[in-house]
Amino acid sequence: MSIEEARTKLIALKDVLNRIEGINKALDELPRLLITVLGIIAAVLGGYIIYIIIYVVTPYSLVTQLQGWSVIIAIALLIIVPYYVYTRIDKLMRGVSTYNYWTEKLQSGISGILEILSTLDFDSIEYKINRARVGYALLIIVKLLALSILLAILIYGLTLLLLSFLGYTQLNWYVIVMAVILDMAITLALEWDSITGDVRKLWALNGLVIELRWLYHELQGIQT
Repeated sequence: MSIEEARTKLIALKDVLNRIEGINKALDELPRLLITVLGIIAAVLGGYIIYIIIYVVTPYSLVTQLQGWSVIIAIALLIIVPYYVYTRIDKLMRGVSTYNYWTEKLQSGISGILEILSTLDFDSIEYKINRARVGYALLIIVKLLALSILLAILIYGLTLLLLSFLGYTQLNWYVIVMAVILDMAITLALEWDSITGDVRKLWALNGLVIELRWLYHELQGIQT
């Protein structure tokens, strides 16, 4: 393997390892994130129970006001919670630059390459890769679900406006089915490139790690 090939492979490894660190960071944050969401849902359900109690014991005028506020709060939560979950996971997965210092080291030629390789814990890297592979599916499911909810609200609102413009007063079952299919299609289209790119990188890493491990031992032999 030439020096230029080794540099190219390390640059590729740098980018993928940054992504893997981001995935593992998001996995570490996911339980806390889900607990926060469940806490919000529990608070909303508690508020709804309180609303039922108020509905039973208070005058009609007050109940009407509470109904208006409850609808506004429900819509706000349906937007804010999925948006927070989606953006938080996306930020955690992208906002890692642990290995960016490699770029400067690689300018030093064989000495920089050997220095980088000597700092790598290949067993730890393989563990992080395997953990990212296992957890990635869960992160994508949560991320796609959050994005799908946001798009569903948008599509529902636009559908109601369109039907109102066309003179229809209610949603038919086939309109709902078409809206759901459209929601799923847009969600997958928006995330497809990112998902396929991550999957391809995650499952192609083993060969790259083996090559770099072999290169490290080879360079050590040359220096000795």
